[in-house]
Amino acid sequence: MSRPALLERAVVDEWLATHVSWRVDDGHLVREVVTRDYPSAVRLLEAQVELAEGLDHHPIVTLGYRTVRFELWTHDRDGLTQLDLDYAEGLDETIATSFVGLVD
Repeated sequence: MSRPALLERAVVDEWLATHVSWRVDDGHLVREVVTRDYPSAVRLLEAQVELAEGLDHHPIVTLGYRTVRFELWTHDRDGLTQLDLDYAEGLDETIATSFVGLVD
């Protein structure tokens, strides 16, 4: 299977301008989601599994009491690729459609 190429920084910056919940931290795409309560945080963690499996692209996820931190980069490319943006957009869609009122 062919892996995607690294994205130019200008492409990432343009994408970030329209996806304000995300930031780049140490070369990784990061989003921290604050939920209403711990069960909602766990449900969000579970909800992203299908997305990650479907893309065959798996984030580093850190679960806190009411916070879920998603960290993305394409490990075998050691940087950001289209896979990271696709996952991020899929996660945003999941939150927008299935977690209304459960995230701050």
